[in-house]
Amino acid sequence: MRRAVPLLAALVLLAGCSRITGGSATAGDREPEPTRTTGAGSSEPTSPSKAPVDRPKKIDVAAVDPCATLTEAQRALFGATGEPRPGTATTYQSPTCNFSREDHRWGFRVTTVTTTGISWYTDGSFAVEPEHLEVGGFPAVLGRAPGDDEVCFLGVDVADGQMVDVQVSSFEDVPADELCRLAPQIAGAVVETIANK
Repeated sequence: MRRAVPLLAALVLLAGCSRITGGSATAGDREPEPTRTTGAGSSEPTSPSKAPVDRPKKIDVAAVDPCATLTEAQRALFGATGEPRPGTATTYQSPTCNFSREDHRWGFRVTTVTTTGISWYTDGSFAVEPEHLEVGGFPAVLGRAPGDDEVCFLGVDVADGQMVDVQVSSFEDVPADELCRLAPQIAGAVVETIANK
């Protein structure tokens, strides 16, 4: 039996943090990044007729340290007992943090993105199959890259042109469905932490 199964049972408390509405940590320094499919700039397009986004509040992540987006207790809940490792997500040119697990079966990274919003998941800039979610009351998009069963992406709309991006990666044959169940739970914990700061 997979050792991750008891973890998923322990995460049931966080399951209420997200709902479907339609639609890295690194092992061996593996840091898969999203791949742009267009040459367009990374800024979110603006339009005077664009409807306002329905979110509980605006969270400016420009000054948020991604390594501080999870408390020690939250990290322990996800088995991320290793020291968080800060870095820069080259795709977004934004700060990121890798969270590692002792068992190295899977890991995750959190990026505080200030260069684009979640429309990047749906406007053709990112080659993923998007699925609309709600995480902690915030609009979100879950993305699976076709043909890649080792990673699941999730972006949470926290402010205009900004998002919290969570990437969950497998290092020991963790199924993609499991990675994509974990992503909203991790994102829900992140949103809970930064919304209360």
